[in-house]
Order: sequence, then C-alpha cells, then structure tokens
Amino acid sequence: MDTCLSCNTLTQYGAYLCRTCTVRTDGYLRELPGLYEVLEDWLRPSSQVSTAVGTRSASPDAPMPVAEEVLDIRGPGGMVTVLEQWRQAWCEDAGIRWPAPFGTYRGRLLRVVRALREQLPAMAQAWPEAGQFVDEVREHHAAALSIVDPRGRTVRAGNCTAKMEGEVCGAVLRAVPGVPEIRCAWCSTTYPPSTWLGLAEVA
Repeated sequence: MDTCLSCNTLTQYGAYLCRTCTVRTDGYLRELPGLYEVLEDWLRPSSQVSTAVGTRSASPDAPMPVAEEVLDIRGPGGMVTVLEQWRQAWCEDAGIRWPAPFGTYRGRLLRVVRALREQLPAMAQAWPEAGQFVDEVREHHAAALSIVDPRGRTVRAGNCTAKMEGEVCGAVLRAVPGVPEIRCAWCSTTYPPSTWLGLAEVA
C-alpha cells in the first residue's frame, strides 16, 4: 500500500494515484473539450460604458478587444499546449512514440484528451509525475469552469445519445446557464433546447 500523490489517501498495489483521483481526472479530461468550445462565447468581452448619474460623462477607457483570461486558456501556451506537454512527458518516460501536434487547437485538444484518457490507468499505476499531472488538469478544468459557470450552476441534463462508430457516446451532458445549447464534451454533438426534455427522460 502507498499514498496517492494527489490527495494522500492510501492506494493499492503501490499505485501513484488512488481510484477516486483517477476517475475524477478522467472526468475532468472528458469535459475539457466542451468547456473549451463554450469559452469561445466569453472570448470577446461585452462593451461596458459607465455613466455618472446626472451627467453626460462616460468612462474614457475602451473595452479590451479580447478577454485575456479566456485567451490564456484557449490560446498558445494554454490548455492545449499544457496537455500536449504532459502527453509528451509521459510518452518519453514510458518509451512511447507520440505524434507531433498538427491542425487546429480544437482538433489537437480532442486528440490529446483521447490519448491521455487512454493512458491514465497506466499513469496512475506507474508514473511518479502522475500527482502533478492530475493536479494541473484539475486546475485547468477549474479555471475554465470559473469563467463559464462562476457560481457552479451547471445542471446535469442527461447523457449524449449520439452514435460514434456504431456505439452510443453516453458522455454526461451539462447545461450551462446563458448558453442556448448543450454541447457534448466528448464528441461535440450539440443539443438545442427542444431536445433537452428527451435527454432528461433517458438519463
């Protein structure tokens, strides 16, 4: 028995991560592509002009053209880059080849998330860097969620019913207040409000 590098609880068979942290991290990874997509709606800040009561004056400061905190997550050096660096670190330590990044950030994120989720059980069992990895995944997930849903008001809407290679996706779907559609965090299928009742019925 040993202790989890993330939460310090006991693990079995000398693993570096406990089952709870492993499952939780898999959930964070699964939701990151959906959060990444939704963050695009927060990328451009709304124009805010403050006026003084009884006067015609307005704030002389123009709104920033881009929301920096969102760009930090979605842009170069953000979520996608960090996950790719962790994948590279794991592959190097495990003696596994990995492909060079290519394509759009969205495509790169989907690929790296899929690869990390596939390797997560092996990381939990045999990788000394696993604790730092899951902590950083949790931080990126929390940072994205703090913008998308700062009051923690996401609502579980059901499970994704889209078919992928003949099998139902089944990922948990979450509705975000103010967002007019639900997007699957795993397969990116979108659901308009007219379908939400049906999702709830099969959840």
